[in-house]
Amino acid sequence: MLTALTAAAALLITGITPVAAAPAAPATVEPGGIAVWGWGYYGQTRIPADPGEIVSVAAGSFHSLALRDDGTLLAWGSDRSGQTAVPANLKPVVAVAAGWIHSLALQNDGTVVGWGSNERGETDPPADLDDAVAVSAGEQFSLALREGGTVTAWGKNTTGSNAVPAGLTGVTAISAGDVHSLALKDDGTVVAWGTAGSPQVDGLPSGLDDVVAVSAGWDHSLALTSDGTVVAWGSNEYGQISVPADLTDVVAVSGGARHSLAMKKDGTLVAWGDNEDDQLTHPSGLGIPTAIDAGGYHNIALGARPALSADAPPATATVGQDYSYAFGADPSTYAYTVVSGALPAGLALSQQGVLAGTPTEGGPSTFTVAAVNRYGRTIGAAHTITVAQAPAEPTLSGAAPVGRIGSSYDFAYTVGGFPAPTVSLASGSLPQGLTLSSDGRLTGTPTAAGTSTFTVLAENASGSARMSTTLEVTPGFAGPTIEGAAPDGTVGTAFDYGYTATGYPTPAFVALTELPPGLALDTATGRLTGTPTAAGTFTFTVAATNDFGRNQTVDTVTIAAAATAPTLSGIAAAGVVGTAYDSTYTVTGSPAPTVTVVAGTLPPGLALAASGRLTGTPTTAGTFTFTVQARNSAGAARAVSTVTVSPQKTATKADLRVDLSAPTSAVKGRTFTYSLIARNAGPATATSVYSKVILPSGVQFVSATGTYTRVGSIVIFHRPSLAVGRTVTERITVRATSTGTGTALASTFSVKTPDPSIRSNADTAATTVR
Repeated sequence: MLTALTAAAALLITGITPVAAAPAAPATVEPGGIAVWGWGYYGQTRIPADPGEIVSVAAGSFHSLALRDDGTLLAWGSDRSGQTAVPANLKPVVAVAAGWIHSLALQNDGTVVGWGSNERGETDPPADLDDAVAVSAGEQFSLALREGGTVTAWGKNTTGSNAVPAGLTGVTAISAGDVHSLALKDDGTVVAWGTAGSPQVDGLPSGLDDVVAVSAGWDHSLALTSDGTVVAWGSNEYGQISVPADLTDVVAVSGGARHSLAMKKDGTLVAWGDNEDDQLTHPSGLGIPTAIDAGGYHNIALGARPALSADAPPATATVGQDYSYAFGADPSTYAYTVVSGALPAGLALSQQGVLAGTPTEGGPSTFTVAAVNRYGRTIGAAHTITVAQAPAEPTLSGAAPVGRIGSSYDFAYTVGGFPAPTVSLASGSLPQGLTLSSDGRLTGTPTAAGTSTFTVLAENASGSARMSTTLEVTPGFAGPTIEGAAPDGTVGTAFDYGYTATGYPTPAFVALTELPPGLALDTATGRLTGTPTAAGTFTFTVAATNDFGRNQTVDTVTIAAAATAPTLSGIAAAGVVGTAYDSTYTVTGSPAPTVTVVAGTLPPGLALAASGRLTGTPTTAGTFTFTVQARNSAGAARAVSTVTVSPQKTATKADLRVDLSAPTSAVKGRTFTYSLIARNAGPATATSVYSKVILPSGVQFVSATGTYTRVGSIVIFHRPSLAVGRTVTERITVRATSTGTGTALASTFSVKTPDPSIRSNADTAATTVR
């Protein structure tokens, strides 16, 4: 993002000594692919499909850039300021730089082109800048290193970030940060400028004179020394300058917004600082990258795609026999995949590149395999594997049909086996005029009638098969046969039907009885054609005849009257929710019209039959308007209907009844039981039903069934509801405590459902205690 991206390739891995490249030369790395990790909200970590051969990369705050080996650019990520809208008609590009929200390209003629945000003039390089050899993009300013080792800056300067120190020469590399800049001189010293008093500028270590690369982060700075160690200064709020103590053998460094990235000689990546967006956690299997760059909160690595070392599978296989071949590539490869074509049936390619299995079908299959690593894929050569059929003994089957003298004959036996068997006549004689081919085809024109029996042989290297055939050849001349059943028709509509006949010589057709009016029979072709003129059912006889006889068939055809346009009338009756509904429209027309609803909605629960009958049981009250159409081939008629569905009338009363029974006599000191029966005679369900029993004096309550409440001598039973026709029984057990006759009183009632008759809501039961 804010790190240097220079034509001198400070981030390209060619050793630790920077080499200033001329603007006309591409970056000195082998073309490869890209790996990106870290924050990707704006798509800056989603690499476009088929990026091409990449030689340089640049990571901005919210976007990414890549330079292809043909000098063209690839940009992705945020484009809110146009930073990924690469200008058309760029000259061949040799270096790129990604800033906060702008981008720079160094062309092969030494000129610089900028795009994206230009709020501070950061994309407007000086008009006389035509000898640049490196570029770097900061927050809202830009830097260019010129051929003579001087630095030119443009854009925002409120912090002095582009106030290049006077007399600065001998520069070999540059790097633009957020509000500061760095320059590496040819004597290995570093010059920093920008916000006065800032640690990334004023914190430059003294005596630093063996530097080979520099990189400016957001508000910190990095320097790579000739002994492969890293020196850092500036803000350490996120630990971005806390270089790991054991970090050595470094060949590249890059500073992000709040983190730092370094690569060692063996390709190991080491990162420190802020890891909120996993920018310190690089993907596994990166191998040895050829370039790195740290953006705002993401990183890019450029590396080589896999090198295929084994890409020549055997070109032949056999059905039923095991096949195995291992594709090979360099250790960075983590997967192999088929990118075009299809493998032979029965074979599969594993992630490890092993093509194995047992072929199940013969024939050629062409396909291409690619090796995949973190930087992309390398597609191998196209391969064709031809699967040979496994040897199989011959099989032979088929039943030769009857032949006829003078008629062409063609019959093929079903022959199996591999290699393809050769078919021949093993014994007997073929009918005269017929021959047998080596592939089992019996053809020709029979010349003599009779029955021939012969043996056919199929043989190949695996074995042989035989079968006996009996073939009958009949005389050439034959009496006729006729078949066919003409369809029905309609007055005024063209009619065409053909009868079929067999026989030799070719039979002629003749009508033996009168045909339907308007129709005629073609004697040569047997086609019955014309336009019917009268309706009705007509039975007639048609015959086929030749010199050897006549064959006839009796046919019946019904001719319908000409079509008439439909009429539709009738008023749909009103309905009631829950009550069966049946209403029929009056429909005329020929043929019988089909009746449908073409607009509006039927009352829920009703359905319209094609005949015009509207039936069902309404489920929803309301007024429903709809349009009904009757249609046939002659036209259509419509009618608008309105059906009012009234709400269902529901019962709101419940007739409760109670019966109380007890033994007529009891013994003092012993127990006896009252039985209370409550029932609902309807017509509605009773809710919140209470049944009450007042016990007489002289008895003592012992127990009761069901759910009840007792207050002294009163026992009250409660039920939430009692359905129509439902009966419930409760029992109360008491103990007789004194002699005499006592009468218990029972009653039942609902506190929510009216009772149409309360005369049956009470009952008594008397018991004499002795």
